Amino acid sequence: MTEDNNKDVNKESSKIVEPVDYRTQDLKYDDVPKRKIKKVNTTFRRTQMSNFGLFFSKLYQPLSIQKIMLITIAMAIFFGALSVFFVKNVGIYNFGLAAIGQSVAKIVAVNTTELPHFISNLIDQIIFWLAYIILSIPIFIFGYKKIGKFFIFVTVVFLLVSSMVSIGIGLIPGANDVFIIGDFSNPVVKEALPENQKHLSSIIPLMWSDGGNIAALLVYATFYGVVLAFIFAIIQIIGGTAGVTGIVGEWYANVKQKSFGTISGYMNIIIVIFSVLVGSWLPGSILLQNAKQNFLTTNNIDTAFIPKEMAAVFNKAWNFELYLSPNFVATVFINVLYIVVLNKIYPKFKLVRLEIYSPLWEEIQNKIRNDRKIVAGSTVFRARGGYKGKKINVLVSVILFRHVLRIIHDVRKIDKDAFISISNVRSIDGWIYLPDKNF
Repeated sequence: MTEDNNKDVNKESSKIVEPVDYRTQDLKYDDVPKRKIKKVNTTFRRTQMSNFGLFFSKLYQPLSIQKIMLITIAMAIFFGALSVFFVKNVGIYNFGLAAIGQSVAKIVAVNTTELPHFISNLIDQIIFWLAYIILSIPIFIFGYKKIGKFFIFVTVVFLLVSSMVSIGIGLIPGANDVFIIGDFSNPVVKEALPENQKHLSSIIPLMWSDGGNIAALLVYATFYGVVLAFIFAIIQIIGGTAGVTGIVGEWYANVKQKSFGTISGYMNIIIVIFSVLVGSWLPGSILLQNAKQNFLTTNNIDTAFIPKEMAAVFNKAWNFELYLSPNFVATVFINVLYIVVLNKIYPKFKLVRLEIYSPLWEEIQNKIRNDRKIVAGSTVFRARGGYKGKKINVLVSVILFRHVLRIIHDVRKIDKDAFISISNVRSIDGWIYLPDKNF
């Protein structure tokens, strides 16, 4: 290579490539989405994203009464059927005051075995699914005054439809003995019970020695706890609640600005402690005594000749182990799972920091300020855009996570290309506007 050639190469290598200054380019704002940037080994395309993570985001939009009723009835039918096969037949408890009604129904069922089976089953179904709604009328009145008539209307429709579905399924012959997985009929005890009490054997809680059915019960509990949280969240979002204690929970959550899921879950656990005592331990012990006595009478034998396996079950009557049964633990587990999942998918008072980057910031600020449904204050920061180098104002607001979707809709009506950033707020020290009633 000659000396002249070396000089040419050095000149080429010493050239400084000036960066493109987009501030000198005549670019239109509408042209920006069409651009792409080439880098080593790949090309980056400008892509619009929307993933702020609010579950059931479409339900937060304004819905007609017809759509709300359609969703409510559909959820109620599903919940009513689910409760038969995942609650009553399995031997766990529903939430809230329903658990008290279910526990009373079991006591009544044990003491009405002399009646014809259809009549005793009808009484059982009505008390199990419907009595608590009638007894909850004072709570409905309380909710009507403290929360709102629409909230109570949606709640009552959901509870009545779900209860009637459960009663209808329960009156179908054989429906009360259907188990999707496992066998919760306690076959050892069922064999020893009098003929008119055999259908009540599933009232007796599982024993800790029944490993296979305990595993099945855990599957039921996990599925039911998650699904229940989703049902509660959907009904809460559209304007009601899926349980009587949910009325008290909604009011208290609004007054104290606490998580609805946590408050509702704690109330349910307290109620379950009482319900298991009345609905499992007491009737279960009575049935075990009846089974033991009937077995001795039928076989004309003494207590000493009862088979060892059967005697071990009979001896659980009035025992604390019968109270602290797998059914009790599974019900508590459902509550804990329900709290965790509901707080995740229905963050009633979760706060986030919202940043809106747009040259139309003033119009957006006015739009948000004049929104009829929410109150969202905003602070304006000056910034310079990294793409075109233009000065831009950034709107920043700390708001409820559940209000994000509404604000995004407000922004998109004015600037479809605005950049919106959402980040979690762990804690604050100051004043913020929160709704004090359901809306």
